[in-house]
Amino acid sequence: MTATALTARPIDSDRYRAVMRHLPTGVAAICSTDPLTGAQNGMIVGTFASLSMDPALVTFSVTHTSTSWPKIAETGRFGISLLAEDQQHVCKALSAKGDDKLGTLDWSESDWGTPHIHGSLAWFDCHLEQQIVAGDHLIIVATVLEMFPGEGNPLIFHGGRFGGVRESAPAQAA
Repeated sequence: MTATALTARPIDSDRYRAVMRHLPTGVAAICSTDPLTGAQNGMIVGTFASLSMDPALVTFSVTHTSTSWPKIAETGRFGISLLAEDQQHVCKALSAKGDDKLGTLDWSESDWGTPHIHGSLAWFDCHLEQQIVAGDHLIIVATVLEMFPGEGNPLIFHGGRFGGVRESAPAQAA
């Protein structure tokens, strides 16, 4: 059997987006405080995921054009708040242009000096480990320094809209 070289055809970005919108994603707020100026920065991602349990690593991706990420990355440390289904206002605040994105939000600073959004499902204090260039994004890898569980249902982004999780019957083992 001989190997055949595959040549990828260009993928239309609008079609790609239309197909990928079928995959629901959780919504996370990434926030930091500049230790020199005290300025807070924040952004929203829909790509947050666990990467490794030992050591505890998480990952998310950001576009190369993000103006918020360079400010957060420069601090080397940031908080991640997994948003609850009633926190769409957090998305709006952290997606806005400007410098005072956390100004209208209820948050507090952790012992690690990172912002945690109140009412979130969970909080992570993280240290930036690696940024990997991948297409038009950076894949961020971070070490978990500490984490705190919360309660409730997650904010989900699906089909171009925000929503929550509908309760269903528990999964049965096969």
